[in-house]
Amino acid sequence: MPVEAKVRDLQMQPLKGGGPLKLGVAKMTMAGLETGGGGIKDHFLVAVTKEQDSQGFHNFLTQRMQVDPDKNLFVPGDPRLALVKPEIYRGELVFSFEDKHYIHDPGEEADDPTRVIPVQVWEYRGGAIEVPTLSEWLSDVLQKRLKVARTSGSWNRMSKQNFMENNNPLRAQDGYPVHAVSWEDTIAIFGALGVDVDPNRFRYQVLLEGLEFRSIHNFARGVINGVTVEQPKPCDRCEITGIDQEKGEFSRIKPLAGLVKLGIGRWIRPDNGNKVQIVGENWLPQGETVIRPGDTFTFTDLKEVPLQFEEPKQKVKELGV
Repeated sequence: MPVEAKVRDLQMQPLKGGGPLKLGVAKMTMAGLETGGGGIKDHFLVAVTKEQDSQGFHNFLTQRMQVDPDKNLFVPGDPRLALVKPEIYRGELVFSFEDKHYIHDPGEEADDPTRVIPVQVWEYRGGAIEVPTLSEWLSDVLQKRLKVARTSGSWNRMSKQNFMENNNPLRAQDGYPVHAVSWEDTIAIFGALGVDVDPNRFRYQVLLEGLEFRSIHNFARGVINGVTVEQPKPCDRCEITGIDQEKGEFSRIKPLAGLVKLGIGRWIRPDNGNKVQIVGENWLPQGETVIRPGDTFTFTDLKEVPLQFEEPKQKVKELGV
């Protein structure tokens, strides 16, 4: 039986790891969210190290440090990326840092196609176009040697294929074009910790409301405004959820501890057997449409194989959500 939810909020992060840009309306494409005219796109900018690694690539920057020599991955994290806040001023994208130090993004149409640099974003290694004015500005405000590149030009990255084969292009998102979170899940998680609800800790693009606790993980797909959306896998969660997105620093409030208090067991990944906490689902839109807060998302199909979880350490208490 179909289950309906409403879109409560929409946002994008134009700079990977940066703050959110709230949206009253968005175009949802197979590659993710963007503004109506397509001039501003989710994750279409990425900060990378000015230095190149041993294989010649500039490694991407996110809010946490990550090192994986097997993947040639050396990510110099900085939680202050959260303080790089985007806004739209007179129809154009503007960034600020600590609510000052403003910079205007000249836009994709002003990019110099001769300024292609080799970058690494997770498993992707390829070309992106440097935006020199943003490189200089971000280096100054963070006091790091950085470049900022746009996912255009020779950029040619696809969404993860290991859970579902797909044709979805990807910019600098982690692995999938859109990340959806349930409002009711965030109420329960933060309620267990006795603190104010802060769904931005989960850095979503689409916030849904009207679902039973954790029921978002039961479904394989849904439809919004005539476009089918596949849900290939839930979103693994890490210590970035512990970063206060308003202060750009690690907080005493750890949302994943809320899941533990609720007695929620970790998901057992079928691909590698790892046990991870999950919040929200990854989306693969199968077409293009316009979405707004208040629109209905209809979950149409259950997962053929339900997610498998480890035994919880305590019984889940009744949730008043």
